[in-house]
Amino acid sequence: MSLFISAEDNYMAFGLSGSTDKSEMVGSDATIAYLDGYLGYALDYNITAKAPCVKVLGQYKGVCKDMLLGGFDSNQLHTAVRENGINIITYRRTLISADPGDQEYRTQGWSYVVWAVGKLNHNKEPMFHDMYPKWNLKLELNRKEQSSDCFAFTRSKESFRETWEAGEIFDRTIRTFTATLGPSGGRRGYQGITGMTTTGLVWYINGLLAPEIWLRRGLTYSFKIHGGNNPHSAEYYHPFIITDEAHGGFDMLSEEVQQKVRVLAGVEFTRRGQPKPTAAGPLCISKHNDKDRRLDDDYPTFKKFNRSLLYTCEEGDAAILKVTPNTTWPDVVYYNSFTHPNMGWKIHVVDSYARTSTGASMGLHVGTLLLTLCATRLLPLLTVNIPCAYSSPVDSRHTLRLLVSSVTVDIPCAYLWNLTKASSLTVDIPCAYLWNLTKAFSLTVDIPCAYLWNLTKASSLTVDIPCAYSSPA
Repeated sequence: MSLFISAEDNYMAFGLSGSTDKSEMVGSDATIAYLDGYLGYALDYNITAKAPCVKVLGQYKGVCKDMLLGGFDSNQLHTAVRENGINIITYRRTLISADPGDQEYRTQGWSYVVWAVGKLNHNKEPMFHDMYPKWNLKLELNRKEQSSDCFAFTRSKESFRETWEAGEIFDRTIRTFTATLGPSGGRRGYQGITGMTTTGLVWYINGLLAPEIWLRRGLTYSFKIHGGNNPHSAEYYHPFIITDEAHGGFDMLSEEVQQKVRVLAGVEFTRRGQPKPTAAGPLCISKHNDKDRRLDDDYPTFKKFNRSLLYTCEEGDAAILKVTPNTTWPDVVYYNSFTHPNMGWKIHVVDSYARTSTGASMGLHVGTLLLTLCATRLLPLLTVNIPCAYSSPVDSRHTLRLLVSSVTVDIPCAYLWNLTKASSLTVDIPCAYLWNLTKAFSLTVDIPCAYLWNLTKASSLTVDIPCAYSSPA
């Protein structure tokens, strides 16, 4: 059997349906085929739930390899090549397998089949598929009259669509966050915002799709968790956790990998060292309203997409997870699901929120703006307006005054700013400039002479004035 796919970094799933009278993914016996460099794979899977392979009360459920379920891989890879932008993977297996988890390929009559195309996660496991058939599909083997129903590959002429605006929760007054579940929003949603694959469900925090959150050290915050508390469900059981690892799915990791992850909240360990989630509340979820989710990318904004969803919530009180970030917490941590990977996003841990004082400084969400006064003669006053893309969101614009006629500064851009080319550059400012960066957040500082200051991730670095996108005022 040969599988063809016009996508370099995707997998293709093909197999017998889980139902005898329609194409049904749940219960199907499928092959997951993909190329990893020059190596090809055609792995035998059983699909028992529309979820990644997770252990539910000691048993594996979801999209799992046969070997995890007590069976064996019945597929034999024959060839795997990439030609003219097409991945071609050929494999074989017996029509009647000795594995009790495999279905029989009938040589008489029609058999319903399933297929899907999606992306692999960082562990080369299949995640939620982007493409799948809309109608039932049937396959007839051993035809008496040979015929070919194949047709040429086509490529979409549609240009790339920009991702939705990333959500941010930066508010010094907020102490409570509500975490519910919702759809990932296609390529313009979670995938586009985070650059990671998705299981199909993501955390919605205070109604926003996987937003970045800012927390201040020393303050106590409460997360109200509505991710499902039924451990028998492979799809809707999502205890909330916070770790220093970006992907989550802590329960899916091997013991060796778990030991490398720092758990900050949501998990406690038994005397035997087994992880146990502590924040699993009743399920509250937003779902599609009988609409083809492949059309999610048609929504221009998340707000319009969110309005199309139906929200349901189970009875019961939310699970409360209280956290108090301290000085031992890294500057960036991640909220996620205990059971599934890639459902959450970043939490920025800061020492102080943005604040202003007369002629002094403004705190940044990544640390402190450090100024060093130097003695020199005052030169003609120039005014430069610098929207600081990496600073905390500020309610109003402020002005950075340079009391110099010119200043030359070194700018390490790649680390502190969202730039794409040089890691550093030198900028000469002979007169007033308007630096047009990507975000409209600003800071105010009076500078009597040339300065070097820090926009630091931890506490301090060196020179950092962003000006790669400068233009004469």
